[in-house]
Amino acid sequence: MLMRLICRYVGHKINRQRVWDDGFAFRANCTRCDASLIRDLNGWREFDSEIDANTARKPHPRSNKPQ
Repeated sequence: MLMRLICRYVGHKINRQRVWDDGFAFRANCTRCDASLIRDLNGWREFDSEIDANTARKPHPRSNKPQ
């Protein structure tokens, strides 16, 4: 919870070695608070399932979900 507050005020910390492409945009998780992030034209932001959900998006390369 403390890390979420830190990220809210100073921004999320992206591990550039862990970024992956889901077919539509680049995705990553914050190394501090583990929030799911997506990159858009304005930079990195939290993934919003209501706006960003799309069944054509590929799962994480290391997930066990079928494509």
